[in-house]
Amino acid sequence: MSNFTSISFSNIKSEIERFLKEEYNKANILFSAASPYGQILLVVENLHQLSLLYLKNAINQFDLSQVNSNNERVIRNAAIYAGHNPGRGISATGTLKFTLKSSADISADIPGARITLINKNNIKNKTNGLDYSLNLGTDVITHRVTPNYQFFVPIIQGKRKKKTYTGDGTALQTLSVKEIGRKDVENFNVQVLVNSDLWVVKNHLFEMLPGEMACVVRTGFDGGIDIVFGNEGFGIIPTIGSIIEVRYLITDGQLGNIFRRTSNDFKFVDDMLSADGQAVNVDKVFNVEIYTDINFGADKESLLFTKNILPISSNNFVLALPQQYAYAIKRLGVFSHVNAYEKSGTIFIVATPNIRLFKNQNADYFSIDIAAFNLDNYEKSKIDKYLRTGGNIQLTRKYKVVSPVISYYVVNIFLISYSDATDDSVNAQILNKISEYFLDLSRIDRVPKLDIIRELSTIIDIHSVDIQFISKKNEDYHKENIAMSTNKVNKYASSFNKDISTATLVPGYNPYSVQGLDPVLGDIIFEPNEIPVIRGGFYDRNGVYYSDSVDGNGLRSVNIIKKGTVDSKNRPNT
Repeated sequence: MSNFTSISFSNIKSEIERFLKEEYNKANILFSAASPYGQILLVVENLHQLSLLYLKNAINQFDLSQVNSNNERVIRNAAIYAGHNPGRGISATGTLKFTLKSSADISADIPGARITLINKNNIKNKTNGLDYSLNLGTDVITHRVTPNYQFFVPIIQGKRKKKTYTGDGTALQTLSVKEIGRKDVENFNVQVLVNSDLWVVKNHLFEMLPGEMACVVRTGFDGGIDIVFGNEGFGIIPTIGSIIEVRYLITDGQLGNIFRRTSNDFKFVDDMLSADGQAVNVDKVFNVEIYTDINFGADKESLLFTKNILPISSNNFVLALPQQYAYAIKRLGVFSHVNAYEKSGTIFIVATPNIRLFKNQNADYFSIDIAAFNLDNYEKSKIDKYLRTGGNIQLTRKYKVVSPVISYYVVNIFLISYSDATDDSVNAQILNKISEYFLDLSRIDRVPKLDIIRELSTIIDIHSVDIQFISKKNEDYHKENIAMSTNKVNKYASSFNKDISTATLVPGYNPYSVQGLDPVLGDIIFEPNEIPVIRGGFYDRNGVYYSDSVDGNGLRSVNIIKKGTVDSKNRPNT
C-alpha cells in the first residue's frame, strides 16, 4: 500500500497517454493534450491526484509514528485496542478547617449542639466561582460542638451529576455519557447502579467474572465516558427494563486548584443540619479556611501523551518495573518530573509537582517557595491511593513515594548582544527562558548546557551566548575539605613551631573532583533521587556569596555578564 501511494502522478498520466495514443492511432484519430479527449484526461488526472492525496493522508493518520498523525478519534480508538484508557480530568482535592466563631451561640445557632455533614453536599468557591462538594468517604458525619471546637472536612472540586438509562437486555449494552464544553467527567468518581445495586467498575471486559455485577467505564470522546456491560461470559447483562443510574462528577481540572489561603471563601449551597434537622447557617457560626492545599487538579491526558504511550501499553498493565510506576504517575498529569528506581528490592518513586499547577499565578520560577518542589505527606498519600486504585500492583513488589533531594545551582550567562538592544529587555527575556525551561524540566539525569544555550539563542537581541553552571554540592565538597586541610596545617605548624608552605590534604580528598557537574561538558548531572533547581543562597569555596534572588546587587541565582556588543547592522536577515 505504501508503494502504491508513492506512485508518481506524472508517471500515471504518461502511462494513460501512451495507452490512449496507441488505441486512437489504430483508429487514425489524432490524440493530443489540446484535444477534447486530452482535456477530459486532465480532469481525470486531477481527480486521481486528489483521490491519492486523500488516501495517503488517511494512511498517515493511522500511522501513529507520523508527526502529523493527530486525529483524536483514530488515536483514542487505537488506545482502546492497546488496552490504554486515556486519563480524563482530575479534580483538585484538599481539606477545610471549621472553627467555631467566638460570636456564635451554640444553643441558639446549633440546637442540640450537634452538627451533621452530609457527603457530597455542594459548596461554591466565592473567588473562582467553581463548584466543590464534601468528600467525606461516608454518608454522614456528626460532630458534637463545644466552645473553641474545630473540625476538618475533605472536599473535592466539581459538580455532582447523574443520568438514568434503561436496560435493554442485550449483551455488551453500551451507554454514552457526554458533556458539552470544556469540562470532563472526572477520572475516578464514577458510580454505576442497576436497580439501586452498586456495580463494580472494571478497566477491561475480561476482568469481569461470570455472574459478577460489573461494568467497564472507559474514556469516550469530548470529555465523556462509555459504560459497557457484560455478556454473561464476562459479567452479567442488565435485565430488560432495569433502571441504570450513572453518578459522576464534572471537573474543571487544573482550574480547580486554589493557591491562596483566604478565609471564609466558600459558600455552602447545601445546608449542614443540627440535631433536630434544622439548617445551620455556616457563615454565621463557623470560620472556614483551607487547611491542606486544594491541588492535584489536572486537565485530561493530552493527545500527544496518549500517542506516545501506546507502544508500551498493555491490556493488563501490571505495576512491576520502575518505568511502569513512573508511567502510571505521569498519567496523572500533575507532575513535571517523575522518576522511579529500584534499590534493595524497593521501588522508589520520585515526583515533583507541576509547579505551574500549584504556584501562585503571579509568581515566577525564581520566587516559588522551595518547599513547593517537595511532596507533603498528604500529597504522598494521594499518590499511594491512586496507585492502589489505578493499577495492578505486583504482590511481591514494595514501593515508596519520596520527595526529591533538592540540588542547588547557579547559572552564569556570558553574552554578546546587538548594539540596538537594551540590557533590561535582554535580561528579562533570559530570565523568562530559564524559568520556562526549569518549570517544564522532564529530564531525569542531566541538564545539558546546550539545552539552555539553544533556548537563549532564540532571543533575537543576542548575537552569541555561553553559560556556566555552579553546583552548591561541588562548592560545599571543596569548601569543607579545604577548611579541614587548612585546620590540619595550622595545627601541625603550631605543634612543631614551624611554617608550613605546602598544604596537607585530608585523606580521600580529591581537589580535582567535580560534584554535580560533568567535568568535561559542564552539564548538570543528578542522581535518580535528585531534582536540580536554579537557586542561590550559598557560599562558594572562596567565600563568595550567591543570593537566592535574581534581583538586586551582587551575585545572584542567575548572573548575566555582558562581554560586548556587535553592530546591529550585522543582524542576520529574518
